[in-house]
Amino acid sequence: MTDALHTLLTILDLLGLLMLGLYFLQMLLAATLPRPRRLYAPDEALNFTFVVPALNEEAVIEATVRNLREVAPDARIAVIDDGSDDRTAQIVERLAAGDARVTLLRRRLPEARQGKGKAMNWAVSQVLRDLRAAGADLQKEVFVVIDADGRVTPGLLLEARRVMAHSDVVAAQARVRIRQSPGRLSLKNAVGRMLEQQQDMEFFITRHIQLMRSWWHSAALCGNGQFMRASYVASMFGAGQTPWPDVLLEDFGSAAEARLVSPRHRLVFLEAAVTQQGLPDLRRFSRQRARWTQGTMQCLPYLAHLWRRPVPLLARLDLSYFILGPWLSGIIVLSFLTQPLRWGMGAQGLVLDAQVSLIITVINVIIQLQWVARYQHENNLSLGRTAFTLGSLPVYGFALFLSLPMAYKHYFTGRLTWDKSQRHIEPGHAEPGEGQAGELLTVGRGSD
Repeated sequence: MTDALHTLLTILDLLGLLMLGLYFLQMLLAATLPRPRRLYAPDEALNFTFVVPALNEEAVIEATVRNLREVAPDARIAVIDDGSDDRTAQIVERLAAGDARVTLLRRRLPEARQGKGKAMNWAVSQVLRDLRAAGADLQKEVFVVIDADGRVTPGLLLEARRVMAHSDVVAAQARVRIRQSPGRLSLKNAVGRMLEQQQDMEFFITRHIQLMRSWWHSAALCGNGQFMRASYVASMFGAGQTPWPDVLLEDFGSAAEARLVSPRHRLVFLEAAVTQQGLPDLRRFSRQRARWTQGTMQCLPYLAHLWRRPVPLLARLDLSYFILGPWLSGIIVLSFLTQPLRWGMGAQGLVLDAQVSLIITVINVIIQLQWVARYQHENNLSLGRTAFTLGSLPVYGFALFLSLPMAYKHYFTGRLTWDKSQRHIEPGHAEPGEGQAGELLTVGRGSD
């Protein structure tokens, strides 16, 4: 019994070391690879249609539509009301009455509230019908998915015109930044501000990972700020497939689908940003990440397809690592849960030399510190704000740890319903990354 337990714990610890090694490799590549060069002239013939999924978004939807009209006055805006109980539809109807380029696409129960993927597929099929009726060249039409609290920065569409000038680019993902709540830091809101700060830094790290992925043309799609070429979307419908699959992480699923359809397809990353609200509540944040984790677990069937289809090797490895992420992370949870068993039975798994353990710890600390240093440099953070960012790392890690068991429970019990992320009215907001802890905060994930 003891020998069998020792063998099991050793295998568990070896898998944990493997996962840690893969994580170190990803961070090393993300931190050191240079940016890919893009030399294409902007395609001025591209037309953009913003698609905005909305469910009970009366607090933010008007500001979002007005931002899109200001940044892209020639673009169309299609807001999908997915069975809202509040005034979302009425607000959009009022805006549409005075602006022919704003359209309300309204879903009603029982069809409504069946998931973001189904809402997106339904709405985009309606827009495609109108584009075809108008004789539009679908190769020159681009859908842009924006969350109901999303804000587009002025340079985003110009960058999109440059990268999508290449005909093989079927999708692109903008950088995401978090608008942090204004007001003074206090004991009451400290945890929330820490979470908001870490969400913006998380997307900062994601930016570097996405730039790494751009080398093999497989940027992940994150929902908010997702660009999809209309001709590709139409071809998916024509083949009897849905561009946004019916999983909780439909944005990543749409990227996997695009990569599987053809080895020529490119998915690129855009440095210009979309911004969104953060989640300043520990419970809501953990539940959001649990939903994302469960959505990734639902994408496990893509793994077999990735290794059967002609997908570039580096893209295949990267996507496989992402899909297996929740399962590999479970090894850490399992290792933690087995500690009482190890103590009680006097059983050990893999015993590392003290120096090896120290080296692993130092490497991990260096990785975190260099990301904080880069984030500080980009945002010109004060010393106090930098210390606040460092101090919030344990809070963020604890929130992620809470989300894992929740995701496993929902996945294995087949539960697919989650509370949607709640928005809040922004009387004023701060820009991402600015400010100083303890002072008036002038600082500020993808999608819900």
